[in-house]
Parts: sequence; structure tokens; C-alpha cells
Amino acid sequence: MRISRQPCLDGYSAEITLSEESSETRKLFGLLPLIAKSLIYGSALVIDELDAKIHPVLLQYVIKLFTDMNINKKGGQLIFTLHDLSTMNNEVFRRDEIWFAAKGRGQNSGLYSLVESKNDNGESVRKDTKYDKQYLEGKYGADPYLKKIIDWSDVGA
Repeated sequence: MRISRQPCLDGYSAEITLSEESSETRKLFGLLPLIAKSLIYGSALVIDELDAKIHPVLLQYVIKLFTDMNINKKGGQLIFTLHDLSTMNNEVFRRDEIWFAAKGRGQNSGLYSLVESKNDNGESVRKDTKYDKQYLEGKYGADPYLKKIIDWSDVGA
């Protein structure tokens, strides 16, 4: 497969094969048939680490394909995990659409929604809150516990 490029630098244009494209472009080409199928048939699409190798702007575009009812007429669902916090805001998601996975003591995992999270006063997270900022501050849990993974007192001994 050859992909034609538009002039980009000093009027230069070139054709390259898909294998010569960036890993981001190859990932998007691989996902496009699955995304289209989900939107056309209204099925659920589950993707682990959707944000891996995808620019944050493209990530938001893919998410918005599923939230735009003019495009997603059959009600397809996108269920995904990610680590990129650029989409963790009230412009992209409602509170009930953001879920966290937290490891339990027995290495089991539990899921809970942002809408279930409460502050120290027992109040729900406000709709206008900076979700990404509060997540990084540890207010919602589901954060990595490096102290439990590595005994730092042994490092460098």
C-alpha cells in the first residue's frame, strides 16, 4: 500500500509505503476498520491503552466520533483504557464516563466511577472540577504505588 503525501516542506512531496509510516499512523490504520464497524453496526469496541502511540488531538477526535450522535447513529460504544490525562476533563467526558481500576491487597482489581468519588467532606466531585489535576494529586485513588513494587531501601545497596 502506498500513501501519497501532500507537499509539506519546500514544496516536496513523496510516496511512502504503510510500513514506512510512523507507528502512530500504522496504529490508526489498524484501528479504522474496527472503529468504522462499531459505528456502523452499533457494537462495542474495547481497546486497551488507546492512547499508546496516538497524539492527544487524534485521541480526542477518535473519542468524539463515538460521542457525536450525527456520526454514531447506531449507538456504538468505545470502551478503553489509557494513561494520557489530556482527555480527563469535563469537555470530553461526564463524571459517570470516567472509571478507575485500583488494585486490592490480594492483587485483585476493583472498578469505580469518578461520580462515586467523594472529597473529605463526603461531597461528590463537581462537574466543573479539573479532573486531571485532582487525579494527579491522588484525590481519586487508582494511582501507582511504587513503594509497594520496589523496596527503595534496597536500591543501590
